[in-house]
Amino acid sequence: MAKALIEILSVFILSFCLFQNVFGQDEGEIKNNEIFLRESIQKLLKQSFNDFPQGSPGLVFIDPESENPANWLVEEELTSYLTAKGFQTALPQGEFRKSENCWDLFYRIIQLKLTYPIVKSKGLFREKIVTRESELNLSFRLMEKNSGKILWTRRKNHTTSDVISKKKISTLKNEQYPFLSPELPDSKTSRYIEPALVAAVVGGLVYLFFASR
Repeated sequence: MAKALIEILSVFILSFCLFQNVFGQDEGEIKNNEIFLRESIQKLLKQSFNDFPQGSPGLVFIDPESENPANWLVEEELTSYLTAKGFQTALPQGEFRKSENCWDLFYRIIQLKLTYPIVKSKGLFREKIVTRESELNLSFRLMEKNSGKILWTRRKNHTTSDVISKKKISTLKNEQYPFLSPELPDSKTSRYIEPALVAAVVGGLVYLFFASR
């Protein structure tokens, strides 16, 4: 009897492991948090700058209107975007500031947030999956340097989300920057659900075994 019970439990454990392995496989390469956030910013810029003034200023200076830990990320994406559009860009330092023909592009990060709002399982005994979401709210103001004339303004919200494996979370963050390392919500319910299900299944198998004797 003991031998038969061990065989049943062994089959169950093996089946569970195979089930996890088959359905818990990664589906392609997952982007880390920085790349995910960069792509979100790129989408916002593409939507915001469709009516950006055209012309040939000597330079477009990119100026932050407030301090934010993520300013460097927005500045890099702004520089890349405007350069691809044919503009020459510079940061507001050095002799370039004396240029006669230039624009000032001011930006402000009103909100730039990366979160994991939803954690759930894909099915019975399946691995945990996490919804990753970026929330952006940026404002822009373009000014002609010499005259101080406001040429263009824009404020834009943008939200992007995807789904990732919970076990990959630690490899996607960058602890050097807190905004790239959001906290994972602690689900006390899910902590106990799957162990309870496993116990219930094992208990059911044991019951069936003895009931059939």
